[in-house]
Parts: sequence; structure tokens; C-alpha cells
Amino acid sequence: MLPVHTGVQPQTVPSPYEILVSTPSFQNGQRVNVQIRGPAYQGLLLEVRSFQSAAAVGFWQSPPNNTRFLQCSGNPQGAITHSNTNLKMSQIYSWLPPPSHCPRVVIFVATVAQSHDIYWTQVKSKVIWRNPQATCGAEAPGRQFPAATGFACLLLLILLI
Repeated sequence: MLPVHTGVQPQTVPSPYEILVSTPSFQNGQRVNVQIRGPAYQGLLLEVRSFQSAAAVGFWQSPPNNTRFLQCSGNPQGAITHSNTNLKMSQIYSWLPPPSHCPRVVIFVATVAQSHDIYWTQVKSKVIWRNPQATCGAEAPGRQFPAATGFACLLLLILLI
């Protein structure tokens, strides 16, 4: 989840960004809203991963203005990224868990670029647990979209800033 910014490294100081999640648990068919809280930002890459692995899970819905879906390893709605360098703030991103083979625990992970030269990687939410009432069943290896290999998403994510 590294942007292609030649000669620029991620920030090493703590991120001013936080991923806020609308619920402490999820179940199939119920949308989970997330928001990046912090200063205005120009770029982002936002995914949901199984807690036990780097596998991208679920599907993003209707990206807000100035953002778009990013296909990673076969999942056409597996991530959200920016579509331009306009400043973004207080946008709500909506995620749907997979309809079957839900992981037990997920975490939202982002790379957030305040500008071309200032960005943070591995910005993470609190863990979100599968609701015991969920009917999406047990996790099954190989049934989810494969992990967004760092290289595959790296090639797809070219920050416009």
C-alpha cells in the first residue's frame, strides 16, 4: 500500500489520521460506514482485510465524490482510492461484508496522503468482529479475493498528486 512517489518516504511520526468505523461488529447484508478523521487529505487507498491475513475482503459501495474503486487482485470493488487531488475531508465510505465465508475479524487499513510529499501508511481502525447473528458462515481459505499483493496494488495505485 505504498504510493509511487519517487524519492519520497512515508512519514515516521504518528499519523494525524484515524479510521472511524460506524459499528463494532458486522454481518452480511449490513453496510458498515467508515470515515477518515484528521486534516484534509489529497489521496488515499482504503481496504478491509481479514485480521489473520492480508486478504482484501468484502466490497465497497458507491464511492463519494473525488474517489473511485480500485481493483486489487481480481476484486473490482476491493479498495477505494482518490480520483483527483482535490482536498477530501469528512467523506463517508460504505463497505459491505462478503455474502458468504466471512472472516471472524476484519480491520480497515489505509494509506493517507496529505500531499504528494507527506503521507502515512498502515493507518488502521480498531478490529471489527463478525456478529454472532451473521449468516455468512465460516471463513474458507481460497474463497475470498486473494490478498492485494503489495506489488499488484502498488502498480495500480499511482497517486495523482
